[in-house]
Amino acid sequence: MDFLDLLGRLASLDTPAAAPRRSALSRLSNAGTVLLPGLLTALATPAQAGTQNTRTPLDAFKLVLRYENLQAAFYTQALSFQSLFTNAADVLSAVRLIQGQQKQHATALATIISNSGSAQDATPSYDFTGSRNGTQGAQYPDVFTNLNTFLQVAQLLKDASVRVYKGQISFLQADNNLLETAVRLHSTEARHAAHIRTLRRRRGVSVKSWVSPSDAPITGVAADAAYNGEANTTQYVAFNNAVTRVPFDSSLPINVGTPPLSAAAVLAKVAEAFDEPVEASVATDLLRQFTY
Repeated sequence: MDFLDLLGRLASLDTPAAAPRRSALSRLSNAGTVLLPGLLTALATPAQAGTQNTRTPLDAFKLVLRYENLQAAFYTQALSFQSLFTNAADVLSAVRLIQGQQKQHATALATIISNSGSAQDATPSYDFTGSRNGTQGAQYPDVFTNLNTFLQVAQLLKDASVRVYKGQISFLQADNNLLETAVRLHSTEARHAAHIRTLRRRRGVSVKSWVSPSDAPITGVAADAAYNGEANTTQYVAFNNAVTRVPFDSSLPINVGTPPLSAAAVLAKVAEAFDEPVEASVATDLLRQFTY
């Protein structure tokens, strides 16, 4: 089966057919909860566990909606530059599909927020060069005239979106319907990210289908915000009010190489194994790089 056809089929399963129960919507503004029991988190130190437990599900949904709107605008603008896709029919097909799915995601999230009785946040203006309408130096000045730059920014936004979803999911655990909605949308975002990376790899860029320390670097303030912490090799599990480091480099049976991998090689794999969540403050700072 063609990958884009498969992605479309999977995304149709991941877009909620109906909003969650109204009883769940009425709780959107209730205080958030602590991290999911057993959730592996990107904590620099155990003391940071649960530092954002006052966020509400409404806060979480509004933040991920801002990322869905950001990306919908990004792909919509790109499609207005037809010359961008000269001799790149595969990229054009992918962008058309992803743009449609981003708009579906945004509509679903906006409906959930509206049906809860909450007001929508104001829609910002977008500048994907990163110049914020000329108020600062452009980070990606040729984003819509150079296909390689376009795909670079597309990867950055997708990878960031995956991390943002992960960072907000712990505030939705009080209701299975809200949690399922977010996890399904996150799943499609992750597949989008993998496919954008595949398109870049076809064009000779050294990137894996997942975030890796070996990826060709993307420069700029926006990239620093999107990827800071992704090389983390230390994970903690929060359970029963206790935070414990997961000993990936010693006791867990993940070193099955022959001969055995070095401790450094094992930790390099750990760095690739997790999409680290980002907190709302980091996610908001990244949004500011492309909005005004």
